[in-house]
Amino acid sequence: MIIRRAELIDLSEIVVIERLCFPEEIAFPDGMFAYLIRYAETMVAIDKSLIGFIIGFASGSIGSIYTLDIHPIHRRKGLGSLLISAMEEALHARGAKIIRLEVDVGNFAAIRLYRNAGYSKIEIADDYYGRGKNAIRMVKTFE
Repeated sequence: MIIRRAELIDLSEIVVIERLCFPEEIAFPDGMFAYLIRYAETMVAIDKSLIGFIIGFASGSIGSIYTLDIHPIHRRKGLGSLLISAMEEALHARGAKIIRLEVDVGNFAAIRLYRNAGYSKIEIADDYYGRGKNAIRMVKTFE
């Protein structure tokens, strides 16, 4: 398996995985991914085919992880941790000293993954995913 920067050729597989991971009302629109591949930090995991991806962005000393998607049949194999580490390196190289993210309050597997990666809860973001759909905002600080 390799982790590399996403390319536009990955677009269709990224969209498929996004649809498997998130309901339509909170998934990124298909057209957004072409923009994010060009202008954000977008990393993909390839094992014969694309099996996961992570998207983030750095602005000054603040980095954000926008989404982490792993194909359902490839979950709980350490891939999420590898993608998080790759994104942290990319954002840190762009000057990020703090990385933040939001995760659905009911997504216990993702919350555990981020905690194990060193992220701490700072607040609840009410209605983040729509009315009555809250998120936990988490951060990790680097020196």
